[in-house]
Amino acid sequence: MSIPINHHYVSQCQIKNFFNYEEGKIYLYDKLLKNQFESKSTKRVFSEDESNSRVVNKQIDHLSLEKDLKDNYEDFFSKNFEIVNKQVSNPQNELSNIKKALIELTKYGIAGEIRNPIKKKESDNAITNFLFNQILPNADPKLKKEIEDLKSSVEQTKYINAIYYSEFVENVFKSMGGVNCVIYLIKCNHFFILPDRPSISKREKINEYFNPDIKEIAMVGIPLSSKIFLHSESQKHRKYKDTFVELTEQNVSIIEQINFLLYVNAYKQVACQNKGYLANFVSNIEHNKKIM
Repeated sequence: MSIPINHHYVSQCQIKNFFNYEEGKIYLYDKLLKNQFESKSTKRVFSEDESNSRVVNKQIDHLSLEKDLKDNYEDFFSKNFEIVNKQVSNPQNELSNIKKALIELTKYGIAGEIRNPIKKKESDNAITNFLFNQILPNADPKLKKEIEDLKSSVEQTKYINAIYYSEFVENVFKSMGGVNCVIYLIKCNHFFILPDRPSISKREKINEYFNPDIKEIAMVGIPLSSKIFLHSESQKHRKYKDTFVELTEQNVSIIEQINFLLYVNAYKQVACQNKGYLANFVSNIEHNKKIM
């Protein structure tokens, strides 16, 4: 049986919540090429061949990171999204009743911090530059051999992919010390966009270290669908009651602010359910850039 090597850096279970099923398309915009286009499927949207491949015991492993994502996050995404979706249809219910689902969705979002290929390349370059360009030339014979073996190993795949997503997530979530959540629901003819990463984040000083400048992930924003956005914030940074916010024409500026953050934090592309909305949104951003 062939092993799939097309690896999504935004999971299809999330992308499908931005797919226009009536029109059979999802609409995308490339910030670098300044090009709007569309796709009739999510299979190749926000994906790259061998993005999650790694070397294990001198063999290329295409499965373990994919399985880590599936078993810990993707298998539960749709279930947890439906729990949230049902909750917002009756906002009188206490959000504490769905806190487990909100936490699991938050963890899915945290994993997105290290999934995009551009982010992976940046991290790998920092590591390999230090090891191969600074340490290797001056290493003693034993260490030199170890580094050369490592260099040969990592050159077999696109990215090093040394850490499991679940390991990264649990460390980050533990450092956050629990989260409080705000669920935003659009109740008008506007839409959230989806960047080429499952979430956006902000770092703050939420723990005490010898180095006072260390900042960690304190806030995670996850566009769950074209109409629902989840904001999760470390209780160490700011503690408040879990909140539900309806967004109508009267407070459309909040939608625009969230979408602007999603757009500027996208590495290269964004997706949207509505073709016209995406075109107008991008046009407004480009117009404002020219004014500035």
